[in-house]
Amino acid sequence: MWITPILLCALTAWAIYANELLNPAAPQEIVLGVLAGAIGGIPFGILRGMHTEVRPTDRRGVMYLGSSWITVVIFAAAFGLRYAARMLMPHRGSLAATLGDALLAFAIAFIATSYLVIFRKYERLIAAGG
Repeated sequence: MWITPILLCALTAWAIYANELLNPAAPQEIVLGVLAGAIGGIPFGILRGMHTEVRPTDRRGVMYLGSSWITVVIFAAAFGLRYAARMLMPHRGSLAATLGDALLAFAIAFIATSYLVIFRKYERLIAAGG
């Protein structure tokens, strides 16, 4: 369950680093963009986690999750919007880079928060004997 968010966080960190090499931005701008994106993604992650079906299985520590295509769509949309911002903004400068970083942070915060809510939901089910 945790492999996907860890891999996506690593991919995002690499994308932000590579973007910084191509379009340098002030560290404060990067931090502000990442924080703004993360703050925006957390409520949507909570909402997705609350509406995901979770059931325990026969095996200890294994859960069944209802399918959700929204995670892939959100992550792909963040990369797509990041690309569009970089292409549409003049000179692909620091503003486009910061906006792209914010979109990636939104996607990561969304995914990580939803997984945390799902995991807590699973723990409550197990504690209730379910």
